[in-house]
Amino acid sequence: MTPTIDHDIKAGLQERLDAAHDIAKAAGDILRHYFSGQSFSVEDKADGSPVPTADREAEACIRKSIDVAFPGDGLIGEEYGSDDADGTTGYRWVIDPIDGTISFVHGVPMFGILIGIEHDEQPLAGMMEFPILDERAWALRGSGAWHQIRDAQPAAARVSKTNRLDEAMVCTTSFDYFRAHEFPDAYVALGHACRRTRGWSDCYCELLVCTGRIDAVVEPELKRWDIGAIVPILQEAGGRYSDWTGRRDGDPGSARGIASNGLVHDELVKVLGPWA
Repeated sequence: MTPTIDHDIKAGLQERLDAAHDIAKAAGDILRHYFSGQSFSVEDKADGSPVPTADREAEACIRKSIDVAFPGDGLIGEEYGSDDADGTTGYRWVIDPIDGTISFVHGVPMFGILIGIEHDEQPLAGMMEFPILDERAWALRGSGAWHQIRDAQPAAARVSKTNRLDEAMVCTTSFDYFRAHEFPDAYVALGHACRRTRGWSDCYCELLVCTGRIDAVVEPELKRWDIGAIVPILQEAGGRYSDWTGRRDGDPGSARGIASNGLVHDELVKVLGPWA
């Protein structure tokens, strides 16, 4: 159910979303610098995933900007944790400075900056910025979702109208994640159930579903910063997000997620049910 937002809270969200445009641009400048020269070092986290120096520098830039503009807001970030998650204002930022790190380190431009804004732990506004592709999408609950490429005028973002899974294009980032969670059969079942599958990388495939270019995204592993910014954009574009059971609608804490145009959602839940 779409929550009703108090007028003053919505104004606060709008102020923060307006700032997120500039914050994402500044972080994007950092990532473009490193990406264009491929001049960064890469470390491995405890879970084996890579983290380039650019990732941490971009998050530090985002955090500093938020601290200056909105002191007291809570913060959760992939690289520097959630020690200051609660804050004192009721607003919380959920940030991923590079969603698509594997793409970044391999010189593939399909990575993005995710900035989500919550109030009372509800994901109500979000920004997706793709600094190399010069493409972005954003939304505020109750105000629609918007998509912009380069300097073109923003256009309303809308999901596709495909209403059958066997006619749908469904994306997932990688078979690796299904294999790591011992769900390889779920990947196979998904491939048999839909018309086509592709792996168009992390948040970029989420952008594609929000803008109607594909019909759904299925992921077996998500953290709050992977999806928090995307949920309000998807919902305002007319889509639906849930876990694989279909019961946790709009919950960015869901570890296994389905983002869809809404029309093929129940079919996907049925296909993935044995592994939910």
